[in-house]
Amino acid sequence: MLWSAGPPAAGTAIPVTYEAGGEQYVVIAAGGHSMFGTTLGDSVVAYKLKR
Repeated sequence: MLWSAGPPAAGTAIPVTYEAGGEQYVVIAAGGHSMFGTTLGDSVVAYKLKR
């Protein structure tokens, strides 16, 4: 496990990883879904990974 964090709502997309300026990031849309009974939201969350 690289990290553990709680986004403001459930992830609703496949995470994307990219590199910018020599740093690696993971981004996911955190919108939740009423069909699954999760908290609804409208966030896009990015995490910078440690080297």
